[in-house]
Amino acid sequence: MALSSEDRKWLQEIIPDASWFDEPMARHTTLRVGGPAEVLVRPRDIGQLRSLVTGAEQRGLPGLVVGRGSNLLVRDGGIEGMVIDLSAGFRTIGFQGPPGPGGVCRVAALAGARLAALCRFAISRGLAGIEFALGIPGSVGGAIAMNAGTAAGSMADVLEAVTVLTPAGRIRRLAARSLVFGYRKLSLPPDVVSENRSEQTLILGGSLLLQPVDARELKVRARHLVQARRAAQPLKQPSAGSFFKNPPGGQSAGQLIDAAGFKGACIGGAAVSRQHANFIVNRGQATAADILGLIGRIQQRVSARFGIRLEPEVVIVGRGLRAPKKS
Repeated sequence: MALSSEDRKWLQEIIPDASWFDEPMARHTTLRVGGPAEVLVRPRDIGQLRSLVTGAEQRGLPGLVVGRGSNLLVRDGGIEGMVIDLSAGFRTIGFQGPPGPGGVCRVAALAGARLAALCRFAISRGLAGIEFALGIPGSVGGAIAMNAGTAAGSMADVLEAVTVLTPAGRIRRLAARSLVFGYRKLSLPPDVVSENRSEQTLILGGSLLLQPVDARELKVRARHLVQARRAAQPLKQPSAGSFFKNPPGGQSAGQLIDAAGFKGACIGGAAVSRQHANFIVNRGQATAADILGLIGRIQQRVSARFGIRLEPEVVIVGRGLRAPKKS
């Protein structure tokens, strides 16, 4: 266990009414599975967040930041240390400064805001560029960290800058040109990495450049995108979105899984969606172990059939359950 009695006392002093100990992560992930976090905290402002981040760094307390719990699989044994949930106090979306050259608009969104809310904000105001994200679950912070996207675009296409909080409590605004965007990946500049452990640097939000267009045409385009996604993906069942990264070139992960005969395959309460083979859904009462078992079988079959090792896009964290001791 990472939390000591002193750590618990410290947390209750910082956030007395927003700290939950032994909190089941199944309540906080879109897959609806996962064991307990030793503590889950919901800071309401930058002062509380800075105290949590710097204090955890000083205490050597492991931490994980979540927004909406999408793109996340928590093992059944839960998470050691602290989970920081930004969905309560860091969800503001608004304009940032006057329009730039060509009428481009700067929109600032904090990390805990829903990606869907950002899309609605932009589309209702006739601002194009972010509509590729319609239907992608999760938060703005998670979308930035994973460079979320579809064939129509990604966060790298619209980000002007990212604001981060380092473990030392320093807030920095990083221009997009200083960042390295990859497929479902964002790498921080070398000076930030050398200043602190990069995995502990927390994304506070981003500034996006969106282009004014005819609002009616944008709304029609957005409606068509949503309809297409609803027809192709199991949006009514608990999932983490697309589970595997598409391998470079050739067939997509979903096409490979389908061709390997795994569409509809089940282990316990976990199943490969019959609607889209790159979605693993919770049919009810699934465990993380069910999902991990299904992942392994998919990877083995696709590797055996096509010589391709599928890599999860979903972040897998936490501990597995310990096997009971034999008497």
